[in-house]
Amino acid sequence: MLVTTKALRRRRVRLAAVASIAALGTMAALAGCSPAASDSGKVTITLSGPNQFTSDANTFGPAWEKLVADFEKDNPDITLKTNVLPLTSWAQTSAAQLTAGTAPELIFNQTTHTPEQVLSLDDALKKKNPFSDSGKSWNDDFIPQYWKDSTQLINVAGHHEAIPFNLVAVGIYFNKDILAKAKVDASDLKTFDGFLSACSAIKSAGFAPLATDNGNLPAGWTYVALGSMLLNPEAEKVNQFAADGSAGKADIVTKKSIAHAYLTGELNVTTDPGSAEVLKLMKKFYDACATPNWSGIKSQGAFTGGTDFTGGKAAMAWGTNFATTGLADASFKFGTLPFPTLSQSDSSLATGDPAKFGVTAGGTAYMIPAYIKGAKRAAAIKFLQYVSSPKIQSWLNKTGGIPAVTGLTAPPGLEAMSTGDWATVPPLGQGGLFQAPAAIAAQNKYEGYLLGTTSLKDELKKLNDDGIAWSKEQAVQGKWTEDWATAK
Repeated sequence: MLVTTKALRRRRVRLAAVASIAALGTMAALAGCSPAASDSGKVTITLSGPNQFTSDANTFGPAWEKLVADFEKDNPDITLKTNVLPLTSWAQTSAAQLTAGTAPELIFNQTTHTPEQVLSLDDALKKKNPFSDSGKSWNDDFIPQYWKDSTQLINVAGHHEAIPFNLVAVGIYFNKDILAKAKVDASDLKTFDGFLSACSAIKSAGFAPLATDNGNLPAGWTYVALGSMLLNPEAEKVNQFAADGSAGKADIVTKKSIAHAYLTGELNVTTDPGSAEVLKLMKKFYDACATPNWSGIKSQGAFTGGTDFTGGKAAMAWGTNFATTGLADASFKFGTLPFPTLSQSDSSLATGDPAKFGVTAGGTAYMIPAYIKGAKRAAAIKFLQYVSSPKIQSWLNKTGGIPAVTGLTAPPGLEAMSTGDWATVPPLGQGGLFQAPAAIAAQNKYEGYLLGTTSLKDELKKLNDDGIAWSKEQAVQGKWTEDWATAK
């Protein structure tokens, strides 16, 4: 789950700005085609991805620069360069480079790709991590509940392809000072109707209720939260394949189960009452609480809605645990909370159970293109081992990171995001039923409906068509051989 806020203290370590996607491709191509190592025995590798921690377009921040410096000190034969990609275009850039064979040694794992484009780390994971003193294999150093069967880290072919540097939790941040001016108590935000009433009071006080932008995160996270309370019957119905792809059930519904439901017609969201209800309540939530001109605000920084929250213009914003980094110099007191709970008065499909989202490995995770070979591949693997070891405790502390491996601790202050029902992954996971083919996966698929330019009927038809197209892609990538998966 990708995110990033207000700049940190002005200590900057400036990296070269990238002028265009073409320039990025050229740089990566040069890196990929250079000799395995220089005459001095040193090898240079590049990590390329979006800034999840601050709004800076040049660096992931001082904590990251310190981590890189420590890595290079501990591994004097390796130089690691960081290429920060724009938040609005990183996915398209990385996917294009990967297809062209010009992506650098380490790329953010939420890039659209196929299993064969990325190096399988299965063999490396069987060996010990040289930076760990656990005495176990690298594979066994990870916390099992976030590592085993993780759909964010294991591809449809069943191979581990990405290493998590941390875990991610998502929640709603709130400005205590603005709530006080609007005469809203944080306890009012626990229920859906109470939250919407609070949004009205916040508007009357002269502030935007929930900082929102046109990216896919605020709508996507709202969908996951609402779906966790309304789509559990659908999850039970489609859950027909175990995590290993065999017939059975999985704790979290697999992509294969969802694809099977679409391709067999067992799932048709145009006639599914839960799917329609989620969309209706999402629009109700947006109409009451989103920044009025949200469709004109580009996704940037650690919080949704650009700088409205950190700038004191909005009372609340979606953000991950990483977002706390950008509040180091905030002039206001803040807190965090989960999405509000639906009641029967909000929806006849509500059960009163609280919303869920989950702590998962969908935070900062990187993978290696399959065409990276020799000394560069070895150096890239070594960095992935370094960031999944005790070497990164200080970096986790400074960035709000939740550890993905055993023996490390999470910094305090994240309890509202990382404990209780909200910290539990819902049955449909964090992807849900509404999937989209790779070409449009990074877009906000709900924008037309939320703006009122697309009808509910047309939106559901589009979502169903997208789900079928996505399912066909998954069947090809997963090399599924069942009749339902191979039928034209």
